[in-house]
Amino acid sequence: MEEASQNTETVKKVFIQTYGCQMNEYDTEKMFEVLKHQNYFQTDSREDADLIILNTCSIREKAENKVYSELGRLRKLKSVKPELKIGVGGCVAQQEGKAILRREASVDFVFGTDNLFELPEMLKKVSRGQEIIQTKRHARQKVRNFIPEYAFQQTQHHGIKAHLAITKGCNNHCSFCVVPFTRGIEVSREPENILAEAQRLTSAGTREICLLGQNVNSYKANGVDFVELLHRLDELENLQRLRFISPHPKDFHEELADAFVTLPSLCEQMHLPLQSGSDRILRRMRRWYTMETFYEKVAMLRDRLPEATLSTDLIVGFPGETEEEFEMTMEAVRTIRFDLIYSFKYSTRPGTRAAEYPEHLAEDVKSKRLQILLETQGKIVQEKNEALVGSIQEVLVQGKHYRKNSITGRTRGNHSVHINDSCAIAGDLLSVRITGALHNSLEAEIISKSTVLS
Repeated sequence: MEEASQNTETVKKVFIQTYGCQMNEYDTEKMFEVLKHQNYFQTDSREDADLIILNTCSIREKAENKVYSELGRLRKLKSVKPELKIGVGGCVAQQEGKAILRREASVDFVFGTDNLFELPEMLKKVSRGQEIIQTKRHARQKVRNFIPEYAFQQTQHHGIKAHLAITKGCNNHCSFCVVPFTRGIEVSREPENILAEAQRLTSAGTREICLLGQNVNSYKANGVDFVELLHRLDELENLQRLRFISPHPKDFHEELADAFVTLPSLCEQMHLPLQSGSDRILRRMRRWYTMETFYEKVAMLRDRLPEATLSTDLIVGFPGETEEEFEMTMEAVRTIRFDLIYSFKYSTRPGTRAAEYPEHLAEDVKSKRLQILLETQGKIVQEKNEALVGSIQEVLVQGKHYRKNSITGRTRGNHSVHINDSCAIAGDLLSVRITGALHNSLEAEIISKSTVLS
C-alpha cells in the first residue's frame, strides 16, 4: 500500500491473514481500502501491527482449525504487546460468533460476512474498551451493492490481475456446504456498480479481471443477466482478459457457451464443479444434475472451443459413497480429462444436511481414494501439458520468476508458463512457443512481444 501522507505519529499498521477462497481474498482487499481511510496501512509483519485481523474460512474443518491455532500464537504476541487489537472476520466468525470470544480471550472483536464495511465503527468501540460481536445479517437489498462506492473511489493498483465480486451468497443449499449460512442468500450487485469498479481497476493498470461469486453465473440485477454483464465488461478499454469463478453447471447454457466464442476478452477457460461422478451421490449432495447432463455441458463448451481448458471440484468419501461410486468419479475424470482439479476429502460441517447422514467413511478410506484420484489426475495433466509442446500461446506476463533471468505468466487457458527472458515486464503480452512441459507448468520461448499497459 502507498505511504501515509498524514503525521507519522497517527499512522497505524494492520496485518490481515486470509484463509480460504478468492472471495475472502477480495474481502481482504476491501478491508485494506476501508482501513486506509482510518489511517491504517498494511504491514507484512504481525510483530509490527497495531491491528491484526483473521479473515476466516469454514468450508473445511482444516481451515477452521488453522484459525484457532493462529489465535493461540497471537495470544503470546498480545501478552507482550497488550495494546494490540485482534479481530476475527469471515465465515468462521459468522458461524461461531460469541463462541470465539469465549474460546480466545485475546480477541477484541468478531464480525461477519455482511459487516466488513462497518470496521471503522467497530474499531471506535474497541478503542473505548468495548468487546464487539457484529454478525447481524443485513437485509439483502441493503447489501445489494455490497461494495460501497467509497471503498473503491481511489482504487489502488492491484497488479495486472484482479478479482471483482459480482454476487454474494448462495441459494443452492448443497448438503455439504455452509456457504448459505455464512454468506447468506444470493444477492447480485447492480451492473453500474460493477462496471464502475472494473473501470477504476483497468484505469489503474489491471489487465485481467476474474469475476467472483459463490454461484457467479446465476447473476441477475436490473434486468441484466450474466451473459449481458460479460458483454458490457468486454467493451471496457484496456481490459485484455476476463474470467469467472465459481459457476454452477445448472446455469451453464448455450448463450454463455457462445460468449466464449464471441467475446474477445473472455478467456478459453472454464471452471465447472462436478463434485461426484455418481448420480446417487449427486442427489445426496443436492446438486440436481446427472452425469448425462454434465457430459452435455462439457460438450457444449468443447464443441465450440476444442482448445478450451476445463477445471473442476471433486469430493471423495462423501457419506455412503461406495467403491463402485468412487470408480464412477474416476471414470468421469478419465473420460472428461480435466486440465485441473480441486479435490478434497469430505469434511463434516456442522449445520449441514450431510453432517446428519449415516454411513460416514473412515478417514483412511477417504485418504486412499484421494490419493488414487490425485495420481490419476497427475498423469492426465502431464500428458496434456506434453501435448502443448510446440504450440503457439499468448502469455500475459505477471512478473519475475524465482529463476534468474526468467519471467512467469499465464496463457489464456490459464496455464502457468516460465520464459527465459530478462527484458519483458508485467503487463507485456507475449506470443510464445511452448518448449517444455513440467508437472504443473510449461516452459516457452518468445516469438514476439507487445506492451499492453498504457
